[in-house]
Formats: sequence, C-alpha cells, structure tokens
Amino acid sequence: MNDLKFLHALNLVYAVGPATLICLRETFGSYESAWHKTEEELRRAGINEKIIKEIIIKKQFIDPDKELKKMVSSGIWILTDKDENYPELLKTIAIPPPILYARGKIQKLKNPIAVVGSRKATSYGIQATKELTREIARAGCEIISGLASGIDTAAHEAALEERAKTIAVLGSGLDPETVFPPANRNLAERIVKNGGALISEFPPETPPLKHHFPQRNRIISGISRAVLVTEAKEKSGALITANLALEQNREVFALPGSIFSPYSSGAHSLLRDGAAPAISGRHILDCLEIDYHGTVEREVSKDTDEDENAILRILDRPLTIDELVLKTRKKSSEIATSLSLLELRGLVKKIGASFIAN
Repeated sequence: MNDLKFLHALNLVYAVGPATLICLRETFGSYESAWHKTEEELRRAGINEKIIKEIIIKKQFIDPDKELKKMVSSGIWILTDKDENYPELLKTIAIPPPILYARGKIQKLKNPIAVVGSRKATSYGIQATKELTREIARAGCEIISGLASGIDTAAHEAALEERAKTIAVLGSGLDPETVFPPANRNLAERIVKNGGALISEFPPETPPLKHHFPQRNRIISGISRAVLVTEAKEKSGALITANLALEQNREVFALPGSIFSPYSSGAHSLLRDGAAPAISGRHILDCLEIDYHGTVEREVSKDTDEDENAILRILDRPLTIDELVLKTRKKSSEIATSLSLLELRGLVKKIGASFIAN
C-alpha cells in the first residue's frame, strides 16, 4: 500500500508516462524510492530533463497520502501490473501501463472481445453491432469498448441486455464529473452496477484531451483476444484500435457494409488488408475457438406456452420461419402464429425476414 500511494503520486505528474514509471521502478527498486530522489539522482538515471523538472516542481504540491485518500473516497481503486487481476493479455503489449484506475469489478478475464466503431453510426451499424455483441456475450465473452457514443454505446448496452460483463476503457479520469462523454455517464454507472468496470490509466480529474484517446485505444486492443470493427471511416479511432490490435498479434474482424456508406469504408479497408469478415457472432466465436454451446440456456417466460418456449430457446440468433420449421418440425403456419404472439409481447423482434429473441 505504501508503494501504491507513491505510484499514484508520480502518475499525477502529467509528463510522467508508462515508460517513465517503468524506468523509475526498475532503476530505483520502488516508486517510494523514486519519489524521494533528488534532481541529480533522477538525471543520472537517464530521465528526460523536461520530465525531471516537472517532477521536482509538482512534488511540492502533491501529498501522496492525501491524494490516495481522495481517490479512495471517490470509489476508485488502483490495479498495478503486479496484481493478480491485472489483465494477462495487457502484459504482452509493448509498454503495458504499470497503473490502471478502476471502478467496478476487475477479475480474471476469460474471453475479452473488443467491439469498436464510429461515433456517428448508421442504423445498420447500431443494429448489427447489437446483434453481433449479444451473440458473443451469450457465449460468456466479456465485451470491451470505449464508452463513446455510437457503436461503443451499442456494444455496452447489448452486453448489459445479456447480463454479460462489459468493460469501458476511458480516455479521461473515472470520477463521475470527468467521465466522457457526459451523455454516457448514466451508462457508465449501469456498467459498474451490473458487475462490469470502468478503467483508465489516467488519474481522477484528468480531462478527456484529444491525444488521450489513441493512447487508451492500445489498452482496448491490448486487453482483448480480438477486436471487432463494425463501422468506421477511413481515418478513425476504431481503425487505430484495429491497427494496434494487429501489432499486438490480436485477431481483427470487420463488418461488411454498404459500398456507398463512408461509415463502412474503414471496415472495408480492414477486410481488404486481411481482416476476417464478421458474418455472425457464431462465426467470430468459431474463428476464436470459443465454445458457443457452453452458454447458459436462455430463461423462458412463465407467460408463454410450451411451443412458444421451444421457439424462444433456439432464437439465440436470427432465424427465418423456414429455419424454425426445420428445427422445430412444426408447420410454418404454427410458427408464424407463435412468432406474432411473441412479438406482440416484446419477447421476439423481427430483423428483415428473420426473428430473434429479445
């Protein structure tokens, strides 16, 4: 705990990034020791002159004990790269953050999958994101995204609808007044209350500066086994995340879209360069060799009869009436009647010629 407060204190010095933190720990043996070093000792350790100057100045105004208490009182806790629950995959990236701030539950992740895309998403992008995310979430995968509007929001919400764990990686501090974007602060609270987490390498009260987001994107991809890009323009944060994922030897999936939509141009570029097409959630799970059949069976409603329950159990992915006929061995007229009643009760929704359980 003693070293933790000095790690947090050093991270409050804006010029000190992950590489400097690692250097300080490896050179001086602990963050506490590094905190008490003189300007000359820091210089001999090879620390950048500009960073040294800021450390020396900021130390006069930072009380490590007070800052740690302040953070804890905000419901924020620290996860270090030495902790048991620090994401294993994140340790494998080029410069893993030595410190993560968190709200909510961070436990060992089994199959984290990142879902990212455009902030200004189309209705197709939102709908496809939700369908793919739901199917992946039902297989017990943790959904990782960035809490941004558009695709990120759709991914987090779909995971919550499935009662799956979802983690939002932020480019700002985690205190309620700083969480970005403000429109998603309620969503952030829902993620925490439903067993997920908010994480950031930036200390509390850090504003959402533009250059923070490419930095946080390396964490989104670094935590994850794979990255799914559903909609993105040619130059976008989602493509930065996808390219980082490739550098980190992660799988990348992209959703095919309209050739006329600029919001699909980035995904199409990824497909052209070798990303796997996101045909369905099941296809993504198969590519990653994740057992879909090990999932918890969907609960049936007490207000439905036996025939309707049989349909609900298999509507974990979009199916047409013809496909339901083959699976249930019932007449198409009986299936159509059951679907109409289920749709009226909000238990089933129609997507084109297919149906899926809500």
